[in-house]
Amino acid sequence: MRKDEIKGKILGELDSRIGRLRQHAKDEKPADTPYSELNHALSHAIGEPLLKELCDVRQFVERL
Repeated sequence: MRKDEIKGKILGELDSRIGRLRQHAKDEKPADTPYSELNHALSHAIGEPLLKELCDVRQFVERL
């Protein structure tokens, strides 16, 4: 496999994961129990930093 092919596959996978995280952030999350509220808060607290990191990694790979 050539470098350009590998780079394309990596960028495609990163795009897929970034897209899923963005979609998950838009999903409606029920807040009818303390556990669901905690899950929503954790999802927000983890999802945003993870999204930023994935975008940063994508930019790095793009520059290779």
